[in-house]
Amino acid sequence: MTREALVERAHDTIHRYRMLAAGETVVVAASGGRDSTALAHVLVRMREDLRLTIHVAHFNHHLRPDAANDAAWVAAMSRALGCSFHEGAGETRPYALRWHLSLEDAARRLRFEFLASVAGRVGAQAVATGHTRDDQAETVVMRLIRGSGLRGLAGIPPVRMQGAVRVIRPLIEISRAEIAEYLAQRGVSWQDDPTNQDLTILRNRIRMVTLPALEGYNPNVRPTLARLADLLREEAEALDELAAPRIAEVVAGGPGAARIALEPFARLPVALQRRALREAVRRVLGTLGPVAFVHIEGARRMAVNGQAGAVLEWPGGLRVARFSGVLEVAAGEASPPEVAVPEYRLGVPGSVIAAEFGVQIVASEVDAGAPDVRERAIRPSQAEIVVDRARAGSALILRGPRPGDRFAPFGMGGRTKKVSDYLSEAKVPRYRRRWVPVLTTEDGEVLWIVGMRAAERARVGAAATQAVKVEARKLRV
Repeated sequence: MTREALVERAHDTIHRYRMLAAGETVVVAASGGRDSTALAHVLVRMREDLRLTIHVAHFNHHLRPDAANDAAWVAAMSRALGCSFHEGAGETRPYALRWHLSLEDAARRLRFEFLASVAGRVGAQAVATGHTRDDQAETVVMRLIRGSGLRGLAGIPPVRMQGAVRVIRPLIEISRAEIAEYLAQRGVSWQDDPTNQDLTILRNRIRMVTLPALEGYNPNVRPTLARLADLLREEAEALDELAAPRIAEVVAGGPGAARIALEPFARLPVALQRRALREAVRRVLGTLGPVAFVHIEGARRMAVNGQAGAVLEWPGGLRVARFSGVLEVAAGEASPPEVAVPEYRLGVPGSVIAAEFGVQIVASEVDAGAPDVRERAIRPSQAEIVVDRARAGSALILRGPRPGDRFAPFGMGGRTKKVSDYLSEAKVPRYRRRWVPVLTTEDGEVLWIVGMRAAERARVGAAATQAVKVEARKLRV
């Protein structure tokens, strides 16, 4: 294969999967190894054509004494290619021990956290990694050995989202042999990582022992496995699209905690029950992370046949708890750094969908003197309150509880208490409290712990002529 042909194939892959648009900024993850070195050179070849701004980022996992040499090598390559260079480092072994992860999983998490931070600093729309067709084949075999389902066997996606950034694999349809040939034609060297020869690492054993053995039965086993991954990914995407409406009816919540309504969950086919649980995990962690089939199946059985109060502790600090009518998947006390809880501005009148809290909040102006409004004003419910129009102002704020939040519970004589104390007394688990929605004025006065208790400050005055009715509607789609 000529070097121009390889660049064209990578360009076709980028175009087919819409990895990059003209004029975008991309961060290239570069270890100094063969594949990431080729990726940097290939994207630089496309730089003018696609008007790309390219940054090169290297992460030192502190797993080898000589790892600093790789950083220096990548920095020199970046200068030669005319790209900005960014360096990061992390202590992988302590991190793996802390979160009960394999070294490979821990290294990947730390690396992607660094890459995402670089992308945020430079305003990049994408992070490019050097995964190849061989990596795809190895991943399929590794997940088959571990007992993965359809989604796992779909392997490495050409494009996936990590937050607001696309993670792209422009070389995913190109073999390592072709990449080695390309670099040789250009006279480009790279850094060999000695850990790639360590047979105690499962991926290395698959690459060096298992796949060569399988090639004795089928010389084309690597492209065959990569093609299988493509087919299964397309099947999984089609099933995801068909299943999404039904799963949306049972799963609510977002980063930190997700809830599954058990009654509709029990009516789902078993395959969709597992998908609903995986969706809950993804909402909490942003990825399935260390959660395997055995964990999903255990939670499914607990959801269908377990008792209220049952709890499962999962890897990565996850906790699955069964309450009356609800199964909750949440990041436990020892979870990784928490995702920021979003804040929504609700115009009056207006409506906002807060998927992370599992609710839609609707505010409408009403006549304070109407009998049904007056009744609701003196007897607020968990799903609906009425607020004095003058108190509501032009907008309300929906957010999670914050340190120092206080309110006087409606009808309790005006005595105030901390919102955190109220949630504790209401026996809301600590790991759920930051995802209890709170409605406040723009000045921060708490008007309603949504779905639980209105505040005395929401009371409609006797002389008021206008009021605002605020409804909380549980999301089902």
